[in-house]
Amino acid sequence: MLRRFLRDSAIYGLAGILVRSVSLLLVPIYTRILSPTDYGIVDLITLFTAFVGVTVALEIGQSLARYLPDADSNEERSAYASAALWFTLAGYAAFTVLAVVFASPLAELLLDSAERRDLVLVALPLVVGSGVFYLLQSQLRFELRPAQYAISGLVYSGIGISASVLLVVVLRIGVAGVFLGQAIGALAGIAVAGAWARRSFRLAVDFDRLREMVRFSLPLVPSSIGVMIALYIDRIAIKELLTLGDLGLYGIGYRVASVVTLLMIGFQGALTPLIYTHYRDPETPGELARIFSFFVTVALGLCLALAVFAGEIVRLAAAPAFWDGAIVVPLLAPAALLATMYVFAPGLSIAKRTATISAINLLGAGLNTGLSFTLVPLLGIRGAAASTLIGAATIFALSMIASQRHYPVPHAWGRIAVAALAAVGIFVVASALPVGAWSSIALKMLLVVVAVALCAALGLVDIPRRIRPRGGASVPAGRGEP
Repeated sequence: MLRRFLRDSAIYGLAGILVRSVSLLLVPIYTRILSPTDYGIVDLITLFTAFVGVTVALEIGQSLARYLPDADSNEERSAYASAALWFTLAGYAAFTVLAVVFASPLAELLLDSAERRDLVLVALPLVVGSGVFYLLQSQLRFELRPAQYAISGLVYSGIGISASVLLVVVLRIGVAGVFLGQAIGALAGIAVAGAWARRSFRLAVDFDRLREMVRFSLPLVPSSIGVMIALYIDRIAIKELLTLGDLGLYGIGYRVASVVTLLMIGFQGALTPLIYTHYRDPETPGELARIFSFFVTVALGLCLALAVFAGEIVRLAAAPAFWDGAIVVPLLAPAALLATMYVFAPGLSIAKRTATISAINLLGAGLNTGLSFTLVPLLGIRGAAASTLIGAATIFALSMIASQRHYPVPHAWGRIAVAALAAVGIFVVASALPVGAWSSIALKMLLVVVAVALCAALGLVDIPRRIRPRGGASVPAGRGEP
C-alpha cells in the first residue's frame, strides 16, 4: 500500500499544487480590481456552493467511497456508480428550479440585498456544475485512476481560472465574472471526467443499491452540515457582526492560510481509497502511522512558515487595502489543516458508524458557532479565526479518539505533542520580529528549519527507514538483507 500511496499522492499533490498556485497568483490581480466587499461576496457564494454540495445529493459520493472497493464485479460497481450519478442529477435539477424561483430571498439571505438577485442567478451554473463535476471526479478517484482524476481537475480549474481572468480583468464585468468563469471551467471538467468515467455508468437505476447507499450517506448529511458550519460560521459571524469589507480581509487571510491544504491534496486524494481497499491487511495500521508521522513533520514546518511570514506574504500578494488580513493567518493555517485531517482517522467509516461521525461534527459546529459569536465582537476577525481553530482541533481530536477504538493505529502521540509545542514556542519568538526586515526574514527562516530538524530528531520522519520486499510485509531496512 505504501508504494502505491506515494505514487498516487504525488500525482494528486502535483495537480493540486499547480491549481492552487495559479489561484494564489490571481490574488494580486483581483485585489487591485475587486474591493474587499466584492471579495466578501465571493466568499459567501463559495460558502453557499459548498453547502449545496453536501446537502442536495445527500452525500451520495461518500457512499461511492465506501461501497465501490467492496464490490465483487464490474456489474456491481456499475450499479453503485449509476445509482449515485442519476440520484445526483435529479437532486440538482430540483435544486435549480427552486433556486430560480426563490432567487430574491436567497440574495437577501446570502448577500443582504434582494437587489443582488442577478448575482445569485449568475452563480447558479457554478453551484450546479461543481456538484456534478465532483461526483464524476470522485468516480475516477475511487476507481484508483489518479491520472485521469488529476487531469480532469486541471481542466476544470485551468479553464475556469482563464475564463475568470478574461471576464474580470479584460472585460471588467466585476465579481460576476468570477462566477461565470468558474462555471465555464466546471462544464469543461464535466465533459472530460464524464468521458473517462462513461463506461462506469448505465441508464438503468438499481434502486436496491441506491437505498443501500442512501442509508449509509443520509446520516452523513447532518455531519457534513456540521463540518460546513465549523468551516464557515466564522464568515457568517463576520458578515452579521462586522461588514462585508471585514469579510474580504478575512478571505485574503484565509486564502494565504489555505496554502497548507496543498499538503493534504496528495494525502487525501490517495489515502482514502487505499485505506478502504487495504484496511484488512495486517500491515496497514503500521504504514498509516508512518505516513501520519511524516505528514506531521511537513505540516508543522509549513504551518510555522506561513505563520511567521504572514505579514510579508500578504504584503507581497495583495493591495494595501487587504494587508490587515495577515493577522488571521497564524490561526487559520493550522485550522485549515486540521479540518482536512479526518482521513487519518478512518475507523468510524470502516465500521460504518456514520451516526457517530455526525454527532462529532455537529458538536464541533456548535462549539465553533458559540465561540464565533462570542469572540468576534471582542476580537474582530482574529476572534473568528480563533474559534475556527478551536473547533477544528476539537473535531479532529474526537474523531481520532473514536477512530482508534474501531481501527487502532500505533501513532507516536508523545513525540508529536513535543514537536507541536516546540513549534508554538518558535512562533511566539518569531512573532516578535518586525515584518519585512531582511535580518528578520533570515532569522525566521532559521527558526522554521530548526522546527523541522527537531521533528526529524524526534524520529517522526521514519518512512524511509522501512522498505517493503516484493513478496512480503515491511521489514526494517538493513535487516534480513544480504
